[in-house]
Amino acid sequence: MKTTTEKTTAPQLPPVLVVDDDPHVLRTIEALCASMHSPQLTLRSTTDSALEAAMDPKCGLIVCDYRFPGHSGVDFIRSVRQRGVTTPVLFISGTPDAEAVLGAADIANCTFIGKPFTIDRFRSAISELLGI
Repeated sequence: MKTTTEKTTAPQLPPVLVVDDDPHVLRTIEALCASMHSPQLTLRSTTDSALEAAMDPKCGLIVCDYRFPGHSGVDFIRSVRQRGVTTPVLFISGTPDAEAVLGAADIANCTFIGKPFTIDRFRSAISELLGI
């Protein structure tokens, strides 16, 4: 009787931009994306510093916090969209209120998860968003 062993590998992520003002969250998401074989990670702690990176045509995914001092990640992504960038976005938030979810809902090519999240939930959200 012959048996075959099927080796499964996680799909490789495109280059990822992570925008969050919490350094612990940045490091956690960096590790999660690295475990999903992202070839390039760009980490930014402010939306101002992230704008140029978001405009990079090589960027294939933006992981963005919902709340920043003085504005929201939704405002930032709307600004990115106004510049013609349609990169998929995963919003994350420690305060996933109805306003946050509704604000993200009218932006094309994005999804939203609340913190804390499981590794499986993070990976699943990205896989669904990117179709991988």
